[in-house]
Amino acid sequence: SVKVVYGDGSSERIHFFASRLKYSRWTHVVTVPNEKVEPLIRALLQAFEAFGGVPLRAVFDNPKTVVTDRCNGAIEWNPTFAHVPVDYGFGVELCWPRRANQKGSVENLVGWVKGSFFKVRRFHDRQDLEQQLIAWLEEVNTQRPSRATNEIPAARMEAERQRLSPLARPAAEYPLRIAVTVRTTGFVEYERTRYSMPPNTIGIPGTLFLYSERVRIVMRDGTEVEHPRRPAVGNT
Repeated sequence: SVKVVYGDGSSERIHFFASRLKYSRWTHVVTVPNEKVEPLIRALLQAFEAFGGVPLRAVFDNPKTVVTDRCNGAIEWNPTFAHVPVDYGFGVELCWPRRANQKGSVENLVGWVKGSFFKVRRFHDRQDLEQQLIAWLEEVNTQRPSRATNEIPAARMEAERQRLSPLARPAAEYPLRIAVTVRTTGFVEYERTRYSMPPNTIGIPGTLFLYSERVRIVMRDGTEVEHPRRPAVGNT
């Protein structure tokens, strides 16, 4: 995240997700509402679409949205994120404490985006920021040689796209899966938002499929209910 001061003197903390392909150095950056698991997953899938396919593996630092714990060398994955690599067919590599080159690469990408875009430009408002971000990505991907390769990323992108796998489904159609149980009140709750369920499902576990604009709740007994998605309580 980075603090941005607009032309009228107001300020805002901007959260963003940055990703970059290793060979071509093609970069994708999107702003996100927060640093929770859903924005991370949706931004990652948007990056795959922007790349034109899914890479063999994705390297992350160790955010709680990806890995929740390590115990005796075993990794405990975030249960919501854990479905994504399986569904889209890519491996996940985590930066280990003793591998400074991995962690440095991730941190350098974030620092480069901050230093090359957010901290050297002036923005009239949030809309202007988003428009400038699109233009800046066009510049760094199609016009400016990468310092790592001395080539424009677009010149190497054709070769890299041949190594990418097709997306199993469009990013906008992907549902996150959250384990739920119908409470005694007859509701399933997610992010402090309640969705009504039939009385016969009280106490039964199931799965909430979370889409961008709807939720589908499938219970272990086969009951299936769909609702329009409601905003999380406290979010605007």
